[in-house]
Amino acid sequence: MRLSVRSALALVFGLGVTFLILEIARDAERVIAWALTAMAIAALVRPGIVWLAHFRFVPRAVAVLLTALVMLGAIGFAGYKIVNDVSDAMSSLQQAAPQRAGELEKNSKFFREIKLQERVTNLVDAIPQRLAGGAAPEAIKSAVSQGVAFLAGLILTIFFVLYGTRIIEGGLRLIDDDAVRQRTEYVMRDGSRRALFFARVKLWEALVVALIAFAIANAAGVPGPAALAVWVGLWSFLPIAGVLIGALPIIVFAGAHTLTRALVVAGCFLVILVCHWWLNRWLERRTVHVGSFAIVLAAFGGLELYGLTGALLFMLGAVLTVSIISEIGPEEVAEVLAATPEPQTEMGSPVPPRRRLHGALRRRG
Repeated sequence: MRLSVRSALALVFGLGVTFLILEIARDAERVIAWALTAMAIAALVRPGIVWLAHFRFVPRAVAVLLTALVMLGAIGFAGYKIVNDVSDAMSSLQQAAPQRAGELEKNSKFFREIKLQERVTNLVDAIPQRLAGGAAPEAIKSAVSQGVAFLAGLILTIFFVLYGTRIIEGGLRLIDDDAVRQRTEYVMRDGSRRALFFARVKLWEALVVALIAFAIANAAGVPGPAALAVWVGLWSFLPIAGVLIGALPIIVFAGAHTLTRALVVAGCFLVILVCHWWLNRWLERRTVHVGSFAIVLAAFGGLELYGLTGALLFMLGAVLTVSIISEIGPEEVAEVLAATPEPQTEMGSPVPPRRRLHGALRRRG
């Protein structure tokens, strides 16, 4: 194969640009995550802002501010309950673990030799420091970094709420062909509408499941009910048995008291699981059928790459992708086939629809 100098330079330049883009994406990983999270939150809360802005006495800026305050209040309250439960459980552990270790030391020469009580005391005393992010300098640095990320995400969310529609309209105006632009706008609008409705219903479902799980855990005397309820709410995003998997810690802690209590708690979560299954069936008929495999794959892939935020974003991206693909699927195929004449082969037989579709799409460029 003969390779000209121009082709060689173009190949080297293309490889260099590719590596540069990959390095920029790797170094800007956190900023990209902030932007994607802000876009997702802005799209999800936009109907609430539009509804508030319909009232004449509520300006749009006030609607955005009220929505932001409600979100911050909800996040702050949930964070306070989780931290409070973890702190109470940690205090109980710091008192009970050394006492139990001391009792074991009295009855075992081996435990006395390894100084079990001293080791357990040092371990439980070091857990709060590790949860805070290490020593004081590391904890302060971690808190500052998280604060900057939260502030940047809030600013980006407000920006996308105010100007997200204009950005999308500006991008669509870059398409010169009117027919292609109108078709693209229709597909994006209808696909995103169905996907966002799906996501909003799942968010409300997770919130309701978390509240019910908190009530069940609190009634069963389970330690740390708020943290366990959030855990169940997060697992409820997964189809099939996500609620039951998330409820296993609550069932196990309830079984530490009595077996009857564990069976009652398990029965309550089985009822929630049936309602969860029925709601998913209704939601998929109402919006788009995504499939359990796609949701689970997106959740665990995002969790591996970007943690919990990545899992939620990847699930939303999977729903949005499937919804858009379904919009450009059968209707687009029928439209293309109806607009093209039915050709004949050399033997006079009709051309199969698949070949007609490929030929029509090739002619359209």
